[in-house]
Amino acid sequence: MQRLSLRLAHKDIEPRVEETPTGFVQIEHGLSRAVLLTPEEIDPELRYPLITVFHGAGRQDEMLVKACRDEPEKRQAFFLVPRSVEPTWDLIAGTGETDLEFLEYAWDLIYRRYPVDEKRQALLGYSDGASYALSMALSNPGFFDAALCWAAGFVVVDRSALDDQGRKPRLYLEYGTHDPLFPFEQIALPMRENLLAAGYEVEFSVDEGGRHWPSGTFQGEALDWYFASSC
Repeated sequence: MQRLSLRLAHKDIEPRVEETPTGFVQIEHGLSRAVLLTPEEIDPELRYPLITVFHGAGRQDEMLVKACRDEPEKRQAFFLVPRSVEPTWDLIAGTGETDLEFLEYAWDLIYRRYPVDEKRQALLGYSDGASYALSMALSNPGFFDAALCWAAGFVVVDRSALDDQGRKPRLYLEYGTHDPLFPFEQIALPMRENLLAAGYEVEFSVDEGGRHWPSGTFQGEALDWYFASSC
């Protein structure tokens, strides 16, 4: 099974001569890339939440950057929108650890340059990206405090990373009742029940009549839930 456990530790900001960029910041490493969205002004005395947003199959990262462009100022948080190297994430594509290694690189870079609150790091994902977010959050207990998932089709847990002392992430799940790819009765309801049985806190949102496309309210409602309940 592909590794999902992170080889990563939170770091304090490194002293820098040059000014740290804000607003729309591009991060690139090899074939991988991401956009970091920040508030225009960053208070070095504060620690900001970091939300990483995973697109679904087909790489809609540019659309997600647009959808998230007002969130950093509104939420006073950082939003990282990475792009998978293949049309979907390495866990699903079965192409090794290219995306995971880039995420480790990007998160490490952000820690060293921006004041991130290590207790308020969340993952937000759509479809394949939701499965990736859920799998990564559950595989790294204590690292992410929440996963916000629209139409997660499956979850894979890297048990090599599990620590019984790790804090379980809180979960926000949304599914459409008429999704032809992930039928509600076969995917959504068993996912909720299995996660509840495993001891996770699950906020379950139902998009009545929704198909395999996010409801117009998912992102806002999921983020409202997260920021209202985060420490």
